[in-house]
Amino acid sequence: MSRSACRLSSAELLLTALLALLFGVCVGLCVVTWLALDSTAAAGDGDASGSEFTGRLVVSNGSVFTEELLDRNSAQFKALAYDTEQKIDDAYSRTSLKEQFRSSKVNEFREGSVVVLFDLVFRGALDLQTVQEQLVDGLTQADGADDGLLIDLDSVRISDKPTTTQRASTAEAGGTGFIFYCSLIMTGTDVMSGTNCARVVSHCGQMSRWDGGVWCCVGSVFFSVWDLCCGARVCADGTDEDQAVCATVCDGQFLLLGPTGSFHSKNFPEAYDSPTACRWIIRVTEGLAVKIVFHTFHTEHGIDVLELYEGTGPTKTLTHSLSGTSPGDTWLLSHEATVEFNADYSNSLQGFNASYTAENFSDLSNEEKINCSFEENFCLWRQEFYDDGDWLRAQGAVLPPDTGPSFDHTTGNQSGTYIVIPRTPGSWEKRFRIYSLPLTPTKESMCLQFWYHMFGEEVWRLTVTAQEGSSGTVLFQKEGNYGDSWNYAQATLTIAAEAVVVFEAQKRAGFRNDIALDDISIESGSCGVAPPEPTPVPPPTTPPPIPEDCGGPFDLYDSNSTFSSPNYPKGYGHRASCMWTLHAKEGQNIQLHFQDFALEMAYDVLEIRDGVTPYSELLGVLTGDRSFPDLFSTSSQMTVMLFTDVSGNDRGFLANFSTGFNLGQPDPCPSGQFQCGTGACVSSSGVCDGAEDCADGSDEADCVHIIKDDVTAAERLRLQVQNHLYTVCAQDWSSQLSHFFCRYLGYRSGEAGFSSAVDADAPFTTVSVNANGSLDLKPSDTCLSEKIVSLHCDNQPCGARKVPLKRETEVETGGKQEGRVVGGQDAQKGAWPWIVSLRWLGGHVCGATLIDREWLITAAHCVHGKNVHLSNWAAVLGLHSQFGSDNSHRQVHAVDQVIMHKRYNRRTKESDFALMHLQTPANFTDYIQPICLPDPGAPAEEGRKCFIAGWGLQAEDGAVADVLQEAVVPILSNRQCQEWLPEYSFSERMLCAGFADGGVDTCQGDSGGPLMCEEAGGWVLVGVTSFGVGCARPQRPGAYARVSQFVQWTAEKRRLYSDWRGL
Repeated sequence: MSRSACRLSSAELLLTALLALLFGVCVGLCVVTWLALDSTAAAGDGDASGSEFTGRLVVSNGSVFTEELLDRNSAQFKALAYDTEQKIDDAYSRTSLKEQFRSSKVNEFREGSVVVLFDLVFRGALDLQTVQEQLVDGLTQADGADDGLLIDLDSVRISDKPTTTQRASTAEAGGTGFIFYCSLIMTGTDVMSGTNCARVVSHCGQMSRWDGGVWCCVGSVFFSVWDLCCGARVCADGTDEDQAVCATVCDGQFLLLGPTGSFHSKNFPEAYDSPTACRWIIRVTEGLAVKIVFHTFHTEHGIDVLELYEGTGPTKTLTHSLSGTSPGDTWLLSHEATVEFNADYSNSLQGFNASYTAENFSDLSNEEKINCSFEENFCLWRQEFYDDGDWLRAQGAVLPPDTGPSFDHTTGNQSGTYIVIPRTPGSWEKRFRIYSLPLTPTKESMCLQFWYHMFGEEVWRLTVTAQEGSSGTVLFQKEGNYGDSWNYAQATLTIAAEAVVVFEAQKRAGFRNDIALDDISIESGSCGVAPPEPTPVPPPTTPPPIPEDCGGPFDLYDSNSTFSSPNYPKGYGHRASCMWTLHAKEGQNIQLHFQDFALEMAYDVLEIRDGVTPYSELLGVLTGDRSFPDLFSTSSQMTVMLFTDVSGNDRGFLANFSTGFNLGQPDPCPSGQFQCGTGACVSSSGVCDGAEDCADGSDEADCVHIIKDDVTAAERLRLQVQNHLYTVCAQDWSSQLSHFFCRYLGYRSGEAGFSSAVDADAPFTTVSVNANGSLDLKPSDTCLSEKIVSLHCDNQPCGARKVPLKRETEVETGGKQEGRVVGGQDAQKGAWPWIVSLRWLGGHVCGATLIDREWLITAAHCVHGKNVHLSNWAAVLGLHSQFGSDNSHRQVHAVDQVIMHKRYNRRTKESDFALMHLQTPANFTDYIQPICLPDPGAPAEEGRKCFIAGWGLQAEDGAVADVLQEAVVPILSNRQCQEWLPEYSFSERMLCAGFADGGVDTCQGDSGGPLMCEEAGGWVLVGVTSFGVGCARPQRPGAYARVSQFVQWTAEKRRLYSDWRGL
């Protein structure tokens, strides 16, 4: 990521002003000097060890641009970046550049479908035309891959990028580092776009080129802005490297001179600021090296990076890129070193505190250069920057199982440390190297000794070479799987000239391919008798097919038992429907923990239920490759069910469960205290006092009650204040208060009526609004007005079309529609302004219905398995044509919450109902309006004709609709539904609709959409499209979730998860 080298202090701004005065005298000298420098720079443009490029492409289908894509730390950015990088990596793996391709990295997304800016790294020198042509060719070959993303091949553009050794910082052209240099030299402004920066330089008459390096004049010298504060003096008077100009914002230092010193991140030991960019130059006596010791190191892994370079200026070489946790002691084998710290805009952590010392590495013995147990660090072994990843220090077993060591060799237990190659995606060949410092030539032979671990069905090759200049001698090579054991190896080494020992691990596709090393050493003299050859593990035989029930169902009773998906971690099979029932003793509950989890995202899911009946509540629906928090039952039984589809696979899951009393429950609060939803305890006197004492607001979440009078049916409004319940008097009441309390209860609006107060209503309170908008409650034993508030909440205004229709509705004419939702017709634009197209990875999958500015109702089966990776969702409002170009009425919203009904059962179809929350509120227009909800428990009148609508299939095996389809169907009795759909048990939470002879129905793609009936107050959502047998078959009606059974549940969820605060 591009970042600046440092920020401006007041001293820097003063110096900047002085430098600006000198610009006018340098025009003539600038041109001559630039020509000389430009030719020098051009001569150094090549990099024999690797090539770097920047790229741009457009994702034309499969993703929708949202504001979240501007945030590098958002789940949506990370998910789309991962998918795009996989797409690019796969493309190059299909081309002639597969051996040279190293990595891709997405840096930024921009609007315009989705514009992607990315970096590419290759081994060896390549020209950009070849790189671009091969990417397009690879994407073309992969065109049929079902990965959800469609790339516009004409949009692919590749450009050259300055290599690491050419740059004075990690900044890219137009990036933050360039902004800093321009602003420092030209204006003193802290933030300026690359375009404006170029314009300022142009006005000075000093810009000679704009290709990632701008030449500017300071005093009488003309030099690249990349060279400022880089440790290599350009100006004769040294002003370009002056401490006052270059001092970091981290600790106020820049030049670190002498045999010892220290430096640290900004604000240490407190968290560093975001963003931050700092650079230090270390100089010790020539001939010595720099050893850096990190006393504390804690940065955001892979994002906030400390980079260590050997050398200074444009010729420096990056040797270490550090982030996350402490890397241990680190050596830089030059007397000059550059240290750069770059942090992005979020997640500031503690940072680092480091010291350095000058060390004489020329006196190091060969033993000191080689010997390492990796217990503290990598010793003097170094990573190869242009490989496919870095070796990692690890302890104990690594996931997935059936590969990698269970313990290290040094200690023989899990407390010791070894090094292992990383897990990396992709099917192409990869290599990972570490190399020693140059060994001093000796007259006698030496014996190199080490322990290696090669375990896993897909392990490939480990090679050890002695590299002398451009030639190398293979000392050791092994291929294959040698089981879960450490094996000893040795090789005699004759060092006639300076040589480097290189360990290279190579891997191909798969997960079970770890190679590890430990206890590398060297000693004088030839090696003795060679150790016995380890026995390779024979390749596995083809396993028998996995039964669809996984051989179960399984009942597990022993606490601390471990269980897994079948064949874990080698794939779990297709069409699986497997069940494990976990049991605890009576009165105990169960804690479920996942040690490893990787299922094909969205298509293969794991359901966990709190109990064993079909109506047991869902505890979780899990999918994808990620970690999940522990789950806890409230009873002594828990059900775990695995469902997989017809294709795709992954490792599966490995889980264990334990039993006990009150697992996962916080300790009860002492008397006189209230327990928050988070488990924290607050004073009971603060409950329902108008001020949130709990972090989750749970002390103020259940303070308003509407109590229905059994005799008069009046809905009395009562407020809880601490431990007392008060009936609200009508005195000082206003419509503003009606709306406020109804929003608190999860509705859009409300209307108050007034009833006579009776003695049983006491005590009372009046409610008024203070000048600052807060509520003022005045409790009393009497109600002066003798009238109390009867509050009725609803979702008005709703269900109203804003666009006049040009035809009579089918409901008015009472006939069965002609034409072929299935058997439907094109809806008029604006006819159903509450219908929503739900898109997953850019494609329409289900319908939904808008009920207010923030909430949608859909079917639980639409979001089942898609409730984890929310960034893949987009809700399109105001849509008429799926493929049309008229976007004038559309609004596209991201989804930040999915709430499935806890009693949804994918097998019985019970409670197929869910809510989705929009990340940003919808703007109501003539084409975007909310629908009304029925009264709780309201019946659906048998024989009544209502509308269905959607973009689903227009026939059972037909094509999807482009224009929104609508049709009319009659509602049937549940008795008739049960008779015509005997495969299912029709409960009071379901209804069905359709004609006896079929012909009109919802179909695949209409799921989650509305069944709508017109009433006096507007259109009402009566049903949510759920399931059916085929589409539009005779005596096979469509089934719907009965919305009136979920109105109170909907209000409760909106109450808990909406922001109702404020009048």
